[in-house]
Amino acid sequence: MINPWSSKQYFDYEKLKKDFGIENTDNFFNHYLFTRRLIFGQRSISYIEFAIKNKMPFNAVTGLMPSGEMHLGNKITIDQMMYFQSLGARVTIAVADLESYATRGISFEKARNIAINNYIVNYISMGLKPCNIYFQSENFDMQKTAYVLSNETNMSELKAIYGLEDSSSILHVNAPIIQASDVLHVQLGKYGGPAPTIVPVGVDQDPHIRLMRDLAQRYRIYNVKKENTGISVYIRGKNDPHEFIDRAVEILSKNLYKTEINYEYRSIKISNSVPEDDIKIDIILANLEKDFNDMTFIGPSATFQKLETGLKGGKMSSSVPDSLISLNDDPKEAERKIKNAVTGGKKTIEEQKQFGGNPDICPVFELYAYHNPDNEYVTRVYDECKGGARMCGSCKAEAAENISKFLKDLKEKRDESMTKINDYLMNKSL
Repeated sequence: MINPWSSKQYFDYEKLKKDFGIENTDNFFNHYLFTRRLIFGQRSISYIEFAIKNKMPFNAVTGLMPSGEMHLGNKITIDQMMYFQSLGARVTIAVADLESYATRGISFEKARNIAINNYIVNYISMGLKPCNIYFQSENFDMQKTAYVLSNETNMSELKAIYGLEDSSSILHVNAPIIQASDVLHVQLGKYGGPAPTIVPVGVDQDPHIRLMRDLAQRYRIYNVKKENTGISVYIRGKNDPHEFIDRAVEILSKNLYKTEINYEYRSIKISNSVPEDDIKIDIILANLEKDFNDMTFIGPSATFQKLETGLKGGKMSSSVPDSLISLNDDPKEAERKIKNAVTGGKKTIEEQKQFGGNPDICPVFELYAYHNPDNEYVTRVYDECKGGARMCGSCKAEAAENISKFLKDLKEKRDESMTKINDYLMNKSL
């Protein structure tokens, strides 16, 4: 079982993929986080690929917890959001001020200040274009959707997914529903209607992804299924299926699909379809269904990123300040942290030269791999370490220089970025 509230660092990603049905990424996306397999898995990313290929609208959604500082480990998600935005995504970011109030006692006013000064201003400085950023406490559409979604969720399910017990707080019961609503409500009619939606997460958040995908499916009337002979559509619910079937057949025919109707079994068989048509048909029917079902959602897709290792090993944690580099850190302080980081190097220079280091377990090498887009440069650093030509001291100094430059550039942009905040907030009042 994966616990999204745990501080545990996950390393056996292949086992996690196998155990939880996470699929491999393909070669469609050329961002270095994909090509270096730092994004190691996905769920239903083919929906996003289909939307991009066919120039269709799609969403990219993430959230932030307004407590503490934004650090390099958080940056990876925003790198993905900017990449998907460059491919045409409508970007939405939720500020989890309800959760921070409930779990950490952070007032809404303080959460707003933290979100703007520690996170959003850095997003803008990094290059995120105008998008929709909202605070949970102010978004009635999200709150209403969460209330409705809770009707399709029960304690037995939450116990199975999260390991909740009878003694678990109502907060832990509510939190996954709120997160599901953060992602799903962007498909309501006023936000553009049903559309493929990508959610970049660490593997520790997969339980949330599985729940929201299940919830999206439960509210659908049209259930599109791959079968050996092609695609079939089944009508959910107990209402008379005739009108739903007839309307579906009409729109499918306009898209040149041949259909075989079975009212008794509440089904439509699409005789000239192939299994690869399932995404197209699902999107077509979702956009038909929205006219008579306000809760029509296309199940969200997800990318899963390897969690960047803390500079002291293990997971980055604000409880171990030297394990992470905040984007608001003074560059000199960041340099100090990097120069005191653990490495994958040998104990002596002689051993390093003879046997080489191990960049695959080195937090310092991850500073290159996660935060430098130059593939040739990063490959050279890897090979020099592995071959014994690169020493840990000089490697740390080089990494420190790179990160210091990034932080200095970010700092120089912050004042200008602060003047643009209202271009991003759904509630424009600072």
